[in-house]
Amino acid sequence: MLFLIALIIAAFVAFCLDKPLKKCPAAFYITAAVLTIASIVILQSDIRITSRFVRDYVLGIFSRGAMGTAFWALVMWAGAFPNGSAPIKKLMPIRGELSITAAILTFSHIITYGMQYITNLINGRTGSDFVITSIVCLVMVLIMTPLTVMSVKKIRKKMNAKTWKKIQRLAYIFYALIYVHILVLFLPKAQKGREGYFLNIIVYSAVFVGYAVMRIRKYYLANKKPEKKLVPNAISACAFALPVAFVGIFAHNTDVKPSEPSIVTEEKAGTFTFSPETTAVTGTAVTTAKDSKKSSETTAVTDKSEKTTTSEAVTTAEKKEKTEKSDSTGEEHGEEHNSEEPAQEQNEEAQPANEPEVTYKYRNGEYEAEAEGYAGKVHVKLSIENDSITSISAWADDDDPEYFNDAMNTVIPQIGAKVSADGIDACSGATYSSNGIIDAARKALEQAMN
Repeated sequence: MLFLIALIIAAFVAFCLDKPLKKCPAAFYITAAVLTIASIVILQSDIRITSRFVRDYVLGIFSRGAMGTAFWALVMWAGAFPNGSAPIKKLMPIRGELSITAAILTFSHIITYGMQYITNLINGRTGSDFVITSIVCLVMVLIMTPLTVMSVKKIRKKMNAKTWKKIQRLAYIFYALIYVHILVLFLPKAQKGREGYFLNIIVYSAVFVGYAVMRIRKYYLANKKPEKKLVPNAISACAFALPVAFVGIFAHNTDVKPSEPSIVTEEKAGTFTFSPETTAVTGTAVTTAKDSKKSSETTAVTDKSEKTTTSEAVTTAEKKEKTEKSDSTGEEHGEEHNSEEPAQEQNEEAQPANEPEVTYKYRNGEYEAEAEGYAGKVHVKLSIENDSITSISAWADDDDPEYFNDAMNTVIPQIGAKVSADGIDACSGATYSSNGIIDAARKALEQAMN
């Protein structure tokens, strides 16, 4: 969907604004540069964009490379349309300007995701597509940059025409790598049933495979000059339909969708458990009695299991000692013991009343909430016991699993340690997934608040 919108915008610029683009290309270059810089700055800053429409269709159309690819598609097809046709008359005079604009817009995608890839490399994250994508992107940049520079009129005029044309043939490799790059990234997501990726693959395949077929057909007709075009046209149609259909079948999601996808999603959630000693300290008052005198002292008791066990053992030993003393006294004094026993029982019964009631910030139990992630809803379920988080589970509807896992591993341990969603550091490169987990955890803790 995003690429279709970008194609419509690029086609409008090429076919409706071709004359202004030819007369004053600098205005278009500056506009493309401003949009590129703005998208990079906003996405790399701490500014949170809560609207998915703004993220996907205003910023995402630049940062995800859809707009740049759409302009490259026009540059490609300018050389594939039949000579003398209306599209080629419109596109060929502004092909150089279109390629420079496309390159400027592409840098938004290169810088945004390049910084993420560098961060992931430093952090040791290397997914299945990481190496292939990195190599492909590097080769694309090395090809695109000199070709763009040579598209500037002043530089082009200073070069030998034959040399310039030979170097420009590297563009074919560049176009092919764009398609490879898209397939490597989109195919796994389409196969998992991620929304929109199957349609994107079909549209990209139609554009790039169609270009390759039309370019070969044009070359064949120009050199062989057949009297009838029926056979070449039929072969071209098959050459276009078969690869697109094959890619569509390969990208089709074969997973059987259950009637309740949320349950399956929850089963695949990442779960983090926390031991009691990792949580905060709770203050409580403890009253002790020794011999016949009562002394009250308040101590800070941590929730470590070892200390709790020790205090319980001491109390039990003291009670046992009192009982033994009481029994021995009763045997020696008889009636005196019987007369004192009710008073002692009253003191022991009244003793718990002196202990202050422990109050907790959160109610015990399980609480679940959701928030907006990068590409959909993020869900968090947490368990609370005596103001301690014992477990946190998180899962996402559509966020990229690898980036979402990075976000979980960074954010959830902080939430469990602090028993709070405030002051949590997001994962670099997975900011929106991190913020989704943090917001959902905050809502869940608000539900548990006393």
